[in-house]
Parts: sequence; structure tokens; C-alpha cells
Amino acid sequence: MTITADALAEVLRTAAEEHRVPGAATGVLLDGEVITAAHGVTNAEFPAPVTSATLFQVGSVSKTITSAAVMLLVQDGLVALDDPISRHLPDLGPATGLDTEAITIEMALSHQSGFDGDHLFVVQSTDLDVLAGARRLFDPGTGFSYSNAGFSIAGAVIEAVSGQPYETFVRTRLFGPLGMRSACFTADDAITYPVAAPHWVHEGTAHVLRHGGWQPGWELLPADRPAGGMIASIDDLLTWCTFQRTGVGADGTELLSSTSLARLHTPVVRADRYEEIGLDWSVETIDGATAIGHGGVTVGYITNLTIVPERELAVVTVTNATNGASVVQAVRRWALEHGAGLVKRDPEPDPALMATIDLHPFVGRYVHSFSNLEVTAGTTPGTIVLTASRREDVDGWQPPIDEPITFAFVADDHAVSIDAAGPVRHLSFDRDRDADGTAAWILVGGRRAPRID
Repeated sequence: MTITADALAEVLRTAAEEHRVPGAATGVLLDGEVITAAHGVTNAEFPAPVTSATLFQVGSVSKTITSAAVMLLVQDGLVALDDPISRHLPDLGPATGLDTEAITIEMALSHQSGFDGDHLFVVQSTDLDVLAGARRLFDPGTGFSYSNAGFSIAGAVIEAVSGQPYETFVRTRLFGPLGMRSACFTADDAITYPVAAPHWVHEGTAHVLRHGGWQPGWELLPADRPAGGMIASIDDLLTWCTFQRTGVGADGTELLSSTSLARLHTPVVRADRYEEIGLDWSVETIDGATAIGHGGVTVGYITNLTIVPERELAVVTVTNATNGASVVQAVRRWALEHGAGLVKRDPEPDPALMATIDLHPFVGRYVHSFSNLEVTAGTTPGTIVLTASRREDVDGWQPPIDEPITFAFVADDHAVSIDAAGPVRHLSFDRDRDADGTAAWILVGGRRAPRID
């Protein structure tokens, strides 16, 4: 299989123009060859061309940096993955009531800590002590719920053990040795490079976003950076993809051993029917091949990074608009097919199951990190409708409320959206139902939402 720069550029251009995304860049690693493409402008108001060196916020792709930083400390003999958090942050448990004796570093890196991991965003605080108010969802190590705050804790562990600020440790031990020269976490650093501004696309027009979302400013604050604060270019991210295969720095020095890399990439918990989670890499099977990767979202930026180790393929796409997910997925699917012959197929509803499934176990009200949710029976047999509304019990930030989404079942614990487009494509239900058969929770966007009615 081959991918040319012209073909990649055309796919990116077509997708970006279709969705009116102002700027995007993508890169593919295939059999050791680097292919990049860029489209559009960094800023709709002050346009400059996007290139492979343009910096974007890459959101939760940052979590893979944090996991690797922890693994460096493991190799140094300063940390063990089964260490309880209390060993390195003795004051956190008393300050928050979290069971930091039971929460291990591995649990923090694999979203198994058991509390509401978006609490810091909701209350818009970077003080870990406010986790005292975070909802407890399950006992540590007994479930999965995507946790940004778990990585804030992991970042605090890195600082406590290394004696350095998180950003300094990452820059010294990873970015510098790898040659990721422009990768950074602050506006002060980013402003010395070409930077893409965030946008909201409304009725086909891109508007620069200012003072929007959970971020008080453009950059993420220190406690949020281990979870989602990295600012990087396609060139930087392709270097990061190469490192996931080799473990070596720019000068050939081994930074992470093959054993350490395998530990990062190997699943330790199942998220849902289609996805497992390593530390903290997402692991899925695409057309028979194992793929690892991560997505990233901040206000006005959407990113996706996917690696298929056995096919020596990686694809990364960054965009500077809230609707960039359609672009990154279009490029990702095209690169998988044309670079490795892998066709990414969406799960299809099961007509037989839709004709017979009892919807009553799923119908009810649930509380998500960012909204109240109601599941009702759909107008078509075997379908359900997910409707969100604002939470009135929190005073902090909440995202815009999405339109209702209709789902159909592919299994008795998993439904997929049958709407043409939508922010949530999958809905998973509690597999260990209550005695009366009702689901005690649903998983939306990877976050567990407990039933309240």
C-alpha cells in the first residue's frame, strides 16, 4: 500500500472544506516514510497558512506523554505502577477523602480510580483538594470511567517524585531528547512559533473562540496539563509516534525499553464492547489488526492519533475548530485503508435484537459529569433516545447541551447512534444489572453516569 503527499492533501482539503474547518494538518508514517499535508489558515480573522510546523492544542493526547513520564520514573526505580497514590502524595487522601491507599498509579493512568474525573473542569479549579466534592462512582479498581483528574493526580506524583514541575520533567526527559523542539504547555512558549487559533463553526462560518469553555484563558492551567495541556505540531506528533515503536531519542539513546513501551500499550481494563485501555492508550481491533491511539479535545481544537504497530503505520490529524472530529475521522479512515488495507467499519444495529429487546432496563434518568441525561424509548421499535439537560446542582462550567440522539442496539449492553451525525456515537450500559434487571449506569463519552431514577 502507498500514500502520496498529493493524495493525502486532497483528502484533508476535501474534508476540511466540507465541514468549513478553517485549518488542519495531518501526517502519516508508513514503513518509515513521513508524509505530511496541511490546509487552510491558522486564524479566520488574521489568516496565515497552516503547515506541519504549526502548533495546535492536542488535548488528551497529552495523557500519553504523562504515562510515558511515569514509566521513566518506573525505570528509574522511583515509582512502581502498583504503588498506592498515598505513598507519593500522603496529604491528598486526608484533604479529599479519596481512598488513596486503594487507588494505585496504574489505576490513575487507566481511568479506574472510581471518582468523577471531570470534577476539576466542572468547578473550574486546579486545586486537587476540591476533589473532596467529586462524586464517587465505584470502588477503585472495580470499573472504568474516563478521568481527566486521574491524570492531574499522576502529574502531581511526577512532581513529587522528581522534585521538578511537570512541564520541566517532560521537557527535560522527553521533548528535549526526542527533538520535539516546539512542543510545550504555555502560551509564552507557543507564541514564539506559528500557532493555530481555536474556532467555532456556525452556519458554515468560522468564528475565533475567546474566553470559551472550561479554560479561564487560552492555555490549560498547571493541574490540567498532564491531562490535556500539550501544544504541539504535526512534526512533533509524528516524532512521538516514532518513539512509540523505537523507544529511542534523536541521538539513538534508549529512553524507554521495549518492555516499558509494551506495558504502556497493553490493555489493563475494558472500556466497552469495542475498546480496551492501556496506560492510557486506547486499544481496538480494526479489520483484524490491533491499533493503539488517543483523541484530544480542548476548546476549539480536535486531534486524533492512531498507530497500527504491526503494519508500521501511524496517522495524526489536528484541527482548529469544534467540529474538527469529522475531518480527523475522514483522514484516519482513508489512511488506514490506503496505507494498510484496513477498513474501519462502524457497528451496525442488530435487527433481530431490536425486534425483541426489552427497553425498560435502560429507560430512566442518569447524572453525567456535564449534564443530566434521560433515556426514553424511541419511536422506532428497539431504539432509545438520549436527551441531555443542564445540571442545576453545580455552579461551575457546563458545555452546550446537545440535541437528542437516537440509538439502536448492537448487543444487550451496547447501542450505537443511528443519527446522521452527533457528538456521541456509542452508549454502553451496566453489564451487571441490578436484581430487577435495570442498568445502574450508562457510559457516555467514556464517562460513567449513575442512574438516579
